[in-house]
Amino acid sequence: MNNIIENGNKYTFANGQSTRDLRDNSADTQADLEDLREHADSSDGLEALRKDSDEDLERRIELPDRVDGKRGTSDGGPLFSRSSKRILLLAMLILALGAVAPFAWNYLQSYESTDDAQIDGHIDPLSSRVNGTVIRVHAENNDRVKAGELLVEIDPRDYEVAVAQAKARLELAVAQAASAKQDYAAAVANTRETDADNFRAQRDAQRFSALLDERVVAQNEYDQYTAIARVDAAKVDSAREGAGSALKTIAARQADADAAKAALDQALLNLSYTKIYAPANGIVGRRTVELGSRIEPGQTLMFVTETDEIWVTADFKETQLARMHRGEKVTIHVDTFGRNYTGYVRNLPGASGDRFSLLPAENATGNYVKVVQRLPVRIEFNPGQDSEHRLNPGMSVEPKVWLR
Repeated sequence: MNNIIENGNKYTFANGQSTRDLRDNSADTQADLEDLREHADSSDGLEALRKDSDEDLERRIELPDRVDGKRGTSDGGPLFSRSSKRILLLAMLILALGAVAPFAWNYLQSYESTDDAQIDGHIDPLSSRVNGTVIRVHAENNDRVKAGELLVEIDPRDYEVAVAQAKARLELAVAQAASAKQDYAAAVANTRETDADNFRAQRDAQRFSALLDERVVAQNEYDQYTAIARVDAAKVDSAREGAGSALKTIAARQADADAAKAALDQALLNLSYTKIYAPANGIVGRRTVELGSRIEPGQTLMFVTETDEIWVTADFKETQLARMHRGEKVTIHVDTFGRNYTGYVRNLPGASGDRFSLLPAENATGNYVKVVQRLPVRIEFNPGQDSEHRLNPGMSVEPKVWLR
């Protein structure tokens, strides 16, 4: 038996059957009953059958007391209301997107960003400038060091001996230079003495020449004084040459003294190279030197990563550099800490990365495939943001350059 649900003045059935269908079925059923009555009036058995059939059908079909003839009103009303609400919400959403779209477009066009970026910094290799044996190492990997801090010591005894020898050679050269100066002074004095003798001899020769003209002195006396004058003149020339030679000796001895002084300076430098200091504030890494190691000049002992000067190298696509300029503000998101830092564009690149590669592409050979190139842009951090020096070279960042 069907269940009837009353909704106001309207009736619906639980099995989905409408009131109109029910009336149609009841009408057909009544017609069948009339036919059975016409054919079964003469027989009592048929009369009993008719009564049973009527009772059975009445039990199976229960007509409602009031059936509204309006069709589809109960089902169509809520569906229409829900559709209207959906259309209204969709229209409001489209209007909201239309209002926000210009602002979103302007925001997306106001910056350029890339995830192909990392922090860079100076990594200083520490190497020895002299050979020797390592006697002390004062730093381990990942130790923070300050500029001028002693890191490695080499056995200095050989270089101390070299310094002593250089000092001795310098003292000898200085003494020789002083002796040469004394010789020059003696040569100058001798030149003055011979010049005075020459002056007297020349005057005597002039007087005897006048006396010879007056026939007061003999010819042999005149010749004697004339020869003495010539000898004294030659002595003056010899003394002057000796003084010049002594002066040149002073220059040679002074040069020897200067060379000895340079050798002493080099010996002192070599002695100072036996102690290796940190070139800047930073962190020690890749230490390869050990106690007792025999090292040679140029051998790398460790690296010091500078922490005072770091920057960001951002590899932007060439299509992103059209509106980028020096000095533009940058927001730098560091993946390690999930924090944003501020900075500015320091300079733009001079060439793409492939131009500096070992084997750059030769497009003229015919094997040409167009690839969007990337160019490194240097971005500097604003000062005062990394007082604890937690930013290290190699960290991945995502810079966002705000275009003018």
